[in-house]
Amino acid sequence: MDTEMMTYRELADRLGVKLESARKTVRRKGWRRVDGNDGTIRIAVPVEALPVPADSPTVDAGDSPSDSLPVVDVAILEERIEGLKALADAERRRADAAEADRDAWRAMAERPLWRRVFG
Repeated sequence: MDTEMMTYRELADRLGVKLESARKTVRRKGWRRVDGNDGTIRIAVPVEALPVPADSPTVDAGDSPSDSLPVVDVAILEERIEGLKALADAERRRADAAEADRDAWRAMAERPLWRRVFG
């Protein structure tokens, strides 16, 4: 696996994120850190994890379009979909309960006053 050594600042600039986000990414991915004699910490970043620079050559006509697509973990997407479905169901139940409560109050308000007081 090819790696590129870079500082946290260089990594943040390359990924287009804040410095703290770059630090969290290194910690989460478990990339190797190397302390230099000058006190600078450099990270061995896999080349595959870095975005392609804007000045790099574009995809050749002979390359398949799927080569340029990002790799997506289907299991993570399915997990997110299930979470969103659960959230939508909870909100639907909450809306139904609010509508039922509204209808009950409306029915009570439409009753004559003597009916509201004496039941």
